[in-house]
Amino acid sequence: MPFPTDWSERRSRRTSCLAEALRFQLDACREQEGLEAIVVSDQLGFCVAHSGGGGEHAELAAQLPILGHGARARSEAEEDPTDVRRTLIVTSFSAAGETLHAGAVSRRRPEGEPASESLRAALDRVASGFSRMLAQ
Repeated sequence: MPFPTDWSERRSRRTSCLAEALRFQLDACREQEGLEAIVVSDQLGFCVAHSGGGGEHAELAAQLPILGHGARARSEAEEDPTDVRRTLIVTSFSAAGETLHAGAVSRRRPEGEPASESLRAALDRVASGFSRMLAQ
């Protein structure tokens, strides 16, 4: 049966390398939700994959298992007290028989409201995508 010709591919990038595919998933979620960073770590706090973060991904990955006992939101102050605050949402999920932890970071919106809904939506997509890709 031939494929429909009007069907369009939703993904703009493809790869047969699992590590790249996981990173592409994070990149897509981060870009779509306008987030600063998304990091996924294992139970020991080692970074499995990340997108964004400006070099802070390893430090954030190490904290995720500690923070990941149940989804929670917290705000963290930057070192510069005049700088804006960030919102961090952490969740844990199971993929390929392992517990992984995902964290999404966003700067607060100009009106001061955290972007927690977009953070949660991004983490739901990350958990779903990772579970699907790691099951293959």
